[in-house]
Amino acid sequence: MNRYAITMLLLAASLTCARAQDKAAVVEDSLYSPSVARVMKFSVVLPPGYAASDERYTTVYLLHGYSGTYRDWVRNTGLVSYASQYRYLIVTPDGHNGWWTNSKQVKHAMYEDYVMKDLIPYVEDKYRTLSTRHGRAIAGLSMGGYGAAKLAVKYPGSFFYAASFSGAVDVPNSLEAEMKSGMKPKPAWKSKFDAFGEARSAEWTRNDVLALVDSVDAKALPYIYLSVGHFDGIPTIIDATLALGAKLRVKKASFEMHETIGAHNWLFWDQEVRTLLEKLDRFDPLNVK
Repeated sequence: MNRYAITMLLLAASLTCARAQDKAAVVEDSLYSPSVARVMKFSVVLPPGYAASDERYTTVYLLHGYSGTYRDWVRNTGLVSYASQYRYLIVTPDGHNGWWTNSKQVKHAMYEDYVMKDLIPYVEDKYRTLSTRHGRAIAGLSMGGYGAAKLAVKYPGSFFYAASFSGAVDVPNSLEAEMKSGMKPKPAWKSKFDAFGEARSAEWTRNDVLALVDSVDAKALPYIYLSVGHFDGIPTIIDATLALGAKLRVKKASFEMHETIGAHNWLFWDQEVRTLLEKLDRFDPLNVK
């Protein structure tokens, strides 16, 4: 092989390596969680150039919806492509159908503790993250939108930004209406009963986003982004999102709310996760005290 050919091969290899550094990369990881007494898998979207740098990154936790898995965000949206334009480390955990809540009904179903006590410390120990409130954001869709909103309000000192897309922030209160409706029970009902219990109790209040907002100092809250599709198809989700926005407005919390064209589907959530990354890129986390 002549010198010219060798030079061209080296140049091609160099360009290939450079292009790889310009893209986000997905890795799968797992940890043993004492909170749920099992090994839990999750995906990590590493920012461009992660392997070649010593930089620390803001972490975005993306929660999936009911019947989903930790792979949903990567498989069903352009998340990896969108993430390639920014400098975020994105974690997509598995919450099964546990409503990101500590169940009092089911043994080893402490999904709130899994995120807050197991997953976040593990990620911050293993990956180069900014391990402070100003280095963490949380978001989710539907069940995950509920989870993101609840965890942000319940642990306001843990995140600087929270986003709920089509968030089921009507739970657990919607259980009461569902039980009285006379409708045939849906598969999702059991998961709600397992997470919150069948009868209204103190557990409902402790996991009710609307009630939690009433009890927290607005100045302590992270910035909150709410969105819901006008054609969501689940009226309680639209109504509850608007109700949450109204409460945040009365409290003079820092938030924004959007009811836009869209439905309860991946087309809407793909658009919203792209918007989220754009907004985070323009947002100064130090504005949140």
